[in-house]
Amino acid sequence: MSQKLKYLSRIRDEFDSVICGINGVFMFGDKIDLESVQTLIKLYQSGKRIMLASNSPLRVEDMYYTLKRRNVPMNIFHAMITAGEIAHFYLKSVNGLGRSYYDLSGNSKITEGLQYEKADSIVMADFILAQSDYNGIDENKIMPILEQALYLKLPMLCIGNNTSLVGSDGVVSGAGAIAERYAMMGGKKVMPFGKPDVRVAAYLTESLPGFNKERCLLIGDCMSTDIRMANNFGVKSLLITNGVHQMGADTEQKLNELSGSYGLNIDYYTEDLRW
Repeated sequence: MSQKLKYLSRIRDEFDSVICGINGVFMFGDKIDLESVQTLIKLYQSGKRIMLASNSPLRVEDMYYTLKRRNVPMNIFHAMITAGEIAHFYLKSVNGLGRSYYDLSGNSKITEGLQYEKADSIVMADFILAQSDYNGIDENKIMPILEQALYLKLPMLCIGNNTSLVGSDGVVSGAGAIAERYAMMGGKKVMPFGKPDVRVAAYLTESLPGFNKERCLLIGDCMSTDIRMANNFGVKSLLITNGVHQMGADTEQKLNELSGSYGLNIDYYTEDLRW
């Protein structure tokens, strides 16, 4: 059964390391929740090793400066990885994918520094990039493009698996929703990057001396990415209920429904990160 948690300090002695999401945890759209950041600072000051795992299409350097410009003290984090960085590394090392891509978002920076060309038309592309920022993706608007891509049998790279995320104006559709729709249409090759792939958690923790999964907590706001990765990696989970699921009233009942529908265990839950 999930345990309600008002203050993170109540369980600080149970954990040595923390894997923490960004969007929906202490960043909501393009806004930072300062009290949540203060909680992470207190966590760091209590001797915990904090690692950031984000499904953002931004690369690590871009995410670093995005947070730093919003006065998040980056020295409190032991490591960070983003879906954008993972996808960039993949594109840097892969062969046989082709060199021309169609960007559904129109503003991807994942291919910067790599020998890929952005196609102005889907018929000129070898593959598709699907990603989403805080404005989300209009699924209906891109349906004609997906239909053409399906006819051309193009593979899709999904940068971040979130079907929905907290945007600047509330919950919006994420890249995962596009990838899901493309697969349901018959798209045969959809390649997701980021959480809930347990290799994300393994990468962040492999260099920690004396790392013990039993003393690791994963904090996130999304069942399908954060909580699934926590369950699959074998660590405890803390769900932020004011994130993408926007639970509001009757939280306990909604948690039970979510846990059952996803087939996942939620160890702790809280509305916001508070010390």
